[in-house]
Amino acid sequence: MWNIVFGIICVVGGLSGKLVLRGTNNSYALVAVGVGLLIWGLVQVNRGRQS
Repeated sequence: MWNIVFGIICVVGGLSGKLVLRGTNNSYALVAVGVGLLIWGLVQVNRGRQS
């Protein structure tokens, strides 16, 4: 569940331009990481409901 919340924060922060990915100074890279975390979190939640 933490990765869904953190993913949303990364996406919103990256799209607003207020946050950047360390080492790249690129906000769009942070959005990509946030989307990845969001998808990973949704997959984990879905797997938890199936078992």
